[in-house]
Amino acid sequence: MKNTKVSAFTLIELLIVITIIAVLASIALPAFTGVKERGDQTKDLSNAKQIALALRQFAIDNNGSYPAKVPAADYSADGAAPTNSNDAFWWLFPNYLQSESIFAASGSAYTPSNPDNLIDRDVGGNPPSARTQTLKAGENHFAYVSSLTDTSNPTFPLLADGFMRASPGTYTKDKSKTGGVWSGKKAVVVFCDSSGQLMNVNSATGKIPRAAGGTGASLFDNTSADGSWLSSANRILNPDPPTNAQ
Repeated sequence: MKNTKVSAFTLIELLIVITIIAVLASIALPAFTGVKERGDQTKDLSNAKQIALALRQFAIDNNGSYPAKVPAADYSADGAAPTNSNDAFWWLFPNYLQSESIFAASGSAYTPSNPDNLIDRDVGGNPPSARTQTLKAGENHFAYVSSLTDTSNPTFPLLADGFMRASPGTYTKDKSKTGGVWSGKKAVVVFCDSSGQLMNVNSATGKIPRAAGGTGASLFDNTSADGSWLSSANRILNPDPPTNAQ
């Protein structure tokens, strides 16, 4: 009778293999995470530009003005100023946009789930006069600068990634909170001329510097009294957040 010798890993060999796999995984994971984040940022920028183009089309049809009123049946009627960006973006539906999906951003506390794409439609022949289905709370990630026109300074910011809930113009490093989608390092900004870019955030202040090189006043500083930059008329409107957003 022949004796059959069975080969097998020893415990030491098995532990070595497991250790090597763990080391390789620890090296690969940050790289994978970085690639995914850059992909999400590219999509975020593309979506923001689509919204900006819709805003420009709206302005063409409304004497050059970007949306600056709360939802109503007719934009030409007198209306109060919006208090959040959802109300302003509401005017883009359904004539300029048909899907809410471009208003969401992966990992944003403002949009913890995908929008349901339910849009306020004419009921009984009458246009909707309030925000009910379109861009409900938790369905929009983007902040908005109000009271601008298509002839405003083309370097003025028009929309951007949503800021900290209690501090418009400021981002946080905490990804779990509003304004923290890119960990306070980057932010997508689109300007009045519909151009856009991924900009650096100052790590100390959480703000985007207006001047190149990372110093100077904030890009979203609206305290100018001499017309040189944004003024108090240009309110920085954050998105309407989900109920439990921080």
